[in-house]
Amino acid sequence: MKIDLGYASPGLAYESTVPRHMVHRAAVSEVFLTGGLPCSDLHFQCSAQLPRAHRYFSDHTHPQSHYDMLLLLEVFRQASIYIAHAFLKVSMQDKFIYLDSDTRLLQRSALLMRDCPATALVDVKVVDEYVRNGVRAGVTLDMSLLIQGEAAAHKRMGIRWMDEASWKRMRAKAMHKVIVNADPQIQRPAPAQPSLVGRAYAGNVVVGAHIQEQDGALTVPVIVDQGNAGIFDHPLDHIPGMLLLEAFRQTALIAANRYQGINPEEVLLSRCQVRFTRFGEFGLATSCRLTSDAVCLADDHETVLMSLLIEQEGQVIATASLELAALAAAADVRLTAPLSLTQTQPAGV
Repeated sequence: MKIDLGYASPGLAYESTVPRHMVHRAAVSEVFLTGGLPCSDLHFQCSAQLPRAHRYFSDHTHPQSHYDMLLLLEVFRQASIYIAHAFLKVSMQDKFIYLDSDTRLLQRSALLMRDCPATALVDVKVVDEYVRNGVRAGVTLDMSLLIQGEAAAHKRMGIRWMDEASWKRMRAKAMHKVIVNADPQIQRPAPAQPSLVGRAYAGNVVVGAHIQEQDGALTVPVIVDQGNAGIFDHPLDHIPGMLLLEAFRQTALIAANRYQGINPEEVLLSRCQVRFTRFGEFGLATSCRLTSDAVCLADDHETVLMSLLIEQEGQVIATASLELAALAAAADVRLTAPLSLTQTQPAGV
């Protein structure tokens, strides 16, 4: 499905990135957004360039080179932050909370890498608002991403923001409780073999080798390596959502192989519906878990469906429903109406 780029606002630029502080990045190389403009009070468009040789996002074992779906999620994230600061009058000092999202691939062909970096267009509409004490403190966004004019992905996401003082009070209480039980090494188990999770570089493996299976439940330890610059671009006081998303995907690839005999290089993440319910804390054992009956083939017999959760000390911090589509069959994944996401308590990621 090719869409004429005349659909884009004429003032969108692709020559240089936006200021890194506008998308909460420390490294210029981690900024993918190149511009943004308002179309109306609640409708915006952003431009981006997608890297072809990124140490984290380009590290996959597929037979053909694809832009990573999690790279698209990062572009969506940067667009949401930029729009909030540039057009929704959110203070640069405010802190953001990513509540939930439903992201789906529209066409695999749009993700194939060509002989030059791809340009992307993100169309963003505010479809709902969260108001606290009479002031807008969050939004739900409906977002579409085009690559070289071709529809690539759709995302619906909920975000909140709060002032820095409120954030510090909230986080101080949580971190004080964690310090008593914190073990700096407990989140650094030996990594799984990269080939098990579709990676070539061991530094991008975020799940541990000691996988447990008991009573039909698969439990996979999560690695929290704050030295991985692809995930930890700057210091944080909690586990970022990008790491949890990657842990979900890598666990899903292990489960697809174990329960359906599908190799990681044969499938592509085609849908990710996720909800964050608590902050992920440093220093606590973290694991991703699913049951064997939560993994099944769709009616087309070419898509693996599964439901997973991530927990710390018996408390669930995030849940996800994923779809892995066979590469040969993922060329035209049709978009249906986005699922309604019932928001739970805010959780920062």
